[in-house]
Amino acid sequence: MVARNRSKALRNSSSAKRNRSRRSGFKVVVLLLATVCSAYAAYKLDINGYFTIKEVNVNRTEFIPEASLDSLCRSLFLGQSILSDLKDEKSELSRHTFVKKVRCLRRFPDRIRIQIEERRPIALANVGELLPVDSEGYVLPLDISRLAFELPIITPRGAVAVYHEEGSSRIRLNIEGRQLLQAVMAFNRLAPEMLSRMSEFAINDQGKITLVTMEQGLRVVMGKWVKRKNIDYLKWMLEELAGHHDIPELVDLSFDGQIIIKSRKDG
Repeated sequence: MVARNRSKALRNSSSAKRNRSRRSGFKVVVLLLATVCSAYAAYKLDINGYFTIKEVNVNRTEFIPEASLDSLCRSLFLGQSILSDLKDEKSELSRHTFVKKVRCLRRFPDRIRIQIEERRPIALANVGELLPVDSEGYVLPLDISRLAFELPIITPRGAVAVYHEEGSSRIRLNIEGRQLLQAVMAFNRLAPEMLSRMSEFAINDQGKITLVTMEQGLRVVMGKWVKRKNIDYLKWMLEELAGHHDIPELVDLSFDGQIIIKSRKDG
């Protein structure tokens, strides 16, 4: 009797499992059909122009003329499907000299907003002429006399301080020039109030960053990379020298735990 009851229970359990399996399979089929139908509906709507981009809005920029940017974005995005990844269009827009990053924000069914991060000058590269450069070392075609930039000067060594980037019309600083930019950005990040007090960043024969202060004309060796402790040393040194007439010729902060001072009479 017990065996028959157990057998009957097993048959009921097996039947229940088959029913659950059928229901699960039915749900999968329904979901697949819904997905296919949705995709087909979107495809038909796209063919009929429902998802075709008809309006393009662009954020304002400082250095790219508004009319020129609007015209370029409309030529690239109008008439494209808002369902596509727009990769080629974004890549084409990114080739513009002043465009650093591009972001596309879709507003279904037919509007798109283009957000552009603009390249901005952070220093003037002294390469026989003063050229404004951004944080990645790209030369920006800006009229520095008209815009009156108040930016630090960086002076790379060597005859080839800039080069034409392969596969692009852009001009870029060499590795040494970009090392100097890193020093400028370190000041801007760690002590922005100090950056305006710096006149020039250069590299000496040992490959160390050397700067010249604006007020005293003091030459300071910072090391291969600008570190917080060296900036702290520099702040202390400038406070100590404030009001003094006997300004040293050079201060070397590149050695750990010591400050080397070379006075002008040392020769």
